[in-house]
Amino acid sequence: MALNGALSALYSFFVTKLPYITIAVFLLGVTYRLQRWLSAPKGPEGPPLHWPSALKYVVLDVVLFRKTYKTDKLMWLVLVLFHIGTGGILFGHMRGFHLWSASMFEVLGHGFAEFMVHTLPLYMGWMFLATQIYLLYRRTRLEGKQLQSLANDYGALVILLITSILGQGMRIFPPEAIPTETYSVVFIPNLIVLHLEKVPSHHWFFWHVLFTQLLVMYLPWSKLVHVVSGVATSALYGSRRRKYDL
Repeated sequence: MALNGALSALYSFFVTKLPYITIAVFLLGVTYRLQRWLSAPKGPEGPPLHWPSALKYVVLDVVLFRKTYKTDKLMWLVLVLFHIGTGGILFGHMRGFHLWSASMFEVLGHGFAEFMVHTLPLYMGWMFLATQIYLLYRRTRLEGKQLQSLANDYGALVILLITSILGQGMRIFPPEAIPTETYSVVFIPNLIVLHLEKVPSHHWFFWHVLFTQLLVMYLPWSKLVHVVSGVATSALYGSRRRKYDL
C-alpha cells in the first residue's frame, strides 16, 4: 500500500508539477542559446539574405541531407527515415492535444482514416526505434576512429531511445486499454491537456511522461538544437554561395 501511495504521489508530481519545471528549463535553455549566438564574435558582414537561394540550401542541406548523401548512402537513408519518424510521431501526438482530428482523413474513406490513426503510428514507431538503435550502434562502433563523442552526444540519443521504447510499449502492452471518450490528462490547465481515446497502461504511461519531459528539458542544451541552428546556417550559407556563384 505504501509503495502504491508513493507511486501515485510521483505520478501526480510528474503530471501536475513537473510540466511547469519542464517549460521553465526549456525556455531558459532556448534563451541561453540565443544569447550565445547573438553575442558571438561577428565576422565580416556578408551579402544581404537572398530568400530564394536561402530556401534552396535549407532544402538541400537540412531537408534532403545532401552532404550525407554524397558520403554515406546508408547513413543518409537512416537520417531520412529518422526525421520522417520524428515528424510522424510529433504529428500523431498533436491529435491527442486536439490540434487535428481523425475526421480530416474520413474524406478518403473510413478504412484509410483507421489506417492513418491506428495502424500507421505503430509501424512508424518501430521504424523510429530502429533508426535510433542504428544511430547509437554506429556512434559506438566508430568511436575513437571517425568519431570523437562527448557524453552530450550519447545523452540525447539515450533519452530519446528510452522515451520511444516507453511510447511504443503503451501501444503493444495495453492491459488497461479501455475505450473512453472522457479520459484526459491535465498537465497545465487550459494550456496543455492531453485527450486520450483509451486509458493507457499506467506504468508505461507513467515513465513515458517522465522521460518525455526530461527530453524536452534537455533539448536546448543538447546537439539536437541543430534543428534551429542548421536552418539558420544553411540559409546564410546559401546567400554566400550565390554571391560567389558556387
